[in-house]
Amino acid sequence: MENLGKLITTARKLNNIGRWANEFLHQRSSVAEHSFSVAQIAQLLGIIEEENGRQIDWKRLYRKALNHDIPEAVMGDVISTTKNSNAEVKKALSIVEETLVEENLLNSISEPYKSIYREIIFDGKDDSIEGLILTAADNLDALIECIQEIKLSNCEPFLEKYTYILDKIKSIDLYSAGYFAQHILPYITNNCDALKDK
Repeated sequence: MENLGKLITTARKLNNIGRWANEFLHQRSSVAEHSFSVAQIAQLLGIIEEENGRQIDWKRLYRKALNHDIPEAVMGDVISTTKNSNAEVKKALSIVEETLVEENLLNSISEPYKSIYREIIFDGKDDSIEGLILTAADNLDALIECIQEIKLSNCEPFLEKYTYILDKIKSIDLYSAGYFAQHILPYITNNCDALKDK
């Protein structure tokens, strides 16, 4: 059965799934908004990498950035700290995610589209340059979300999250991630007294 419409209606569910579900937020954003921002940041990082001699597979990068959160439309947003609490939890959630996407989305689509979309949906973060850019962009958008909350005086959980995420970004072996932290982040944190010493 060919049910390509289900791909679209499933992706649209990301409009209604909120980010940071376990935290009080002054400004809510959806997973769809986050995915769009990640794609924009990934594009910027890719351009910076290319300008510094790296070769980027743009089709793969855009596919990764646009589709990395599609599984959340099927199983909801699992909090990052829960997802990454240890290797066993991460592996178990990955198996559950893959199973649910297969059963609730991909099994309703006929070939060749089923195989194409399986590859697209599960081609996320990895050690390729495009995968590293996705990892950096995903974390950078989370960092920007933290900054927005800190600017709105929601410092209690988000200052700690900001520091944790910034350390993760700095550990990514990408010129563009360091460039963003050093040259672009100060513009975003401007007028935020709570982050002056960070």
